[in-house]
Amino acid sequence: MGNPAEAGENMWYSPSLQQLLFLEAVLEEGGLVRAAEHLHTTHSTISRSLRSLANELGIKLFDKTPYGLRLNSVGRIYGIQIRKSLEQAKLAFDLARYESTLHRRPFNVGHSPYMHSALLPVLEKLSLPGAEANRVVLRSAPTMRLMWRVRRGELRAAFGVLPIVDATLWIERVAHEPFSVGLPEQHRLAGSSRLAARELSSETLVWIPRNNHPLFYDQITNYLRTLNFNPSRFLEAHTITQALDFAAHGAGVALLPQSASRFQRSGVVFKPLTDDLIRIETALFVRKDQMHTSVQDFIAVARSAIAAQKLSPVAR
Repeated sequence: MGNPAEAGENMWYSPSLQQLLFLEAVLEEGGLVRAAEHLHTTHSTISRSLRSLANELGIKLFDKTPYGLRLNSVGRIYGIQIRKSLEQAKLAFDLARYESTLHRRPFNVGHSPYMHSALLPVLEKLSLPGAEANRVVLRSAPTMRLMWRVRRGELRAAFGVLPIVDATLWIERVAHEPFSVGLPEQHRLAGSSRLAARELSSETLVWIPRNNHPLFYDQITNYLRTLNFNPSRFLEAHTITQALDFAAHGAGVALLPQSASRFQRSGVVFKPLTDDLIRIETALFVRKDQMHTSVQDFIAVARSAIAAQKLSPVAR
């Protein structure tokens, strides 16, 4: 191939990947000898390849020094730009390998027990396109645990309770619902159709442990304090089922998502709360750096299925 400078300005030479890797190594190591040692090849092999590259480009990339060939200012500028291209090529390979690996195992999705319960049957029916990538497996855990597992890559996506604050996560609200209370069926307020939280301020409140979700806990507890609730009287329940068991045995009144009434625990009656200032917001979240094909497919499928349920999503 002739010198492109003689063939016209519109000619463009496409170097081989090996030439680019040699040039990157010389730039990184500071010379041909060290580059050859780093790549486990010979000095002469790199020298021949890069001379060919310079000839084909029609650009002088090296200067002769008493210590051998060294990249000149033009060669360094060219090498820096080539390094950026190689970084993109390596990233493309890593992403492709990442996707390929993920498609060989189930698509694990987490969900909080306190998310909108109407979402669970929706999630159980979800599947993704493709023969290998269509197995959506659900894992239940508190929101803080879900966040940790998503960050570690153990879960591809999760549905948790807001607020969620994490700069590494992409987060989207998908549903919200008011609170309700589970009362012992013999409770003095069991005959009421609806209740205000203030009417329960003297009761022992069955509520989640703070370490399950500190931001959510504090948000709700701070509101209850304004109604004269005493957090020292709260009775901790790790699950909705456990909260209902406490209520059924008269240990307290359980603060629950309104959709928890689907559990229908014997000995417990559910009453919606009229307080508009507190509610449970469910969000879908994934790692920002994993927003690739399969995750984007899941988000699209989940959005469509959730929208059909009309679960009062919060405006984005």
